[in-house]
Amino acid sequence: MASLMGSVKFLTHSAERIGEEPFAPSLLGFDLQCLTVLQRSLLAVAPQEGCGLLLGTGLRTSRLRLVTLWPTCNAWGKSDWVSDALGDRETRFALDPREQIAAQRWARLHGLQVLGVCHSHPKTAPEPSIWDCDWAEPNQLMLILSGMRKLRAWWLGADRVPLEIPIEIWENPIHAAKSSHPTADPVL
Repeated sequence: MASLMGSVKFLTHSAERIGEEPFAPSLLGFDLQCLTVLQRSLLAVAPQEGCGLLLGTGLRTSRLRLVTLWPTCNAWGKSDWVSDALGDRETRFALDPREQIAAQRWARLHGLQVLGVCHSHPKTAPEPSIWDCDWAEPNQLMLILSGMRKLRAWWLGADRVPLEIPIEIWENPIHAAKSSHPTADPVL
């Protein structure tokens, strides 16, 4: 597995992060419209894991703001760099490198950053699996949605230990400017 991980590691680096110091945020915020798109996109492919890229602002700050989701196809087992012998699309996901590049270009054109990845756990809790922590890019956001629509956000540090990040969901984008309570409960 280590040799397979090393061969795909280059696929997960975001060009926007080159030279940046790691910084763990203390809050992730987004609006109800973004939540709806996230839920529908990730759960649409159940019982397979859905996946996508998170585009927003706030890297290297204490507050991340998710602006939109870039849905991607689960490429697990569809290419020669990932083997289905290690699992199937009901328990694993992989992002197509071409979709990652397209999302990075689009984000750059719109003044956004790739904050991290999101995926669903259709049959399990929204907690990072050992697999998720081994394959995810360190120092980025990981958003996981369970089949029961429970949503949790995690920051994966350089040590690959996930740190849960509180989520704040606003009624609309205007509310985001007024929101300042770092421990607000999410509206789910």
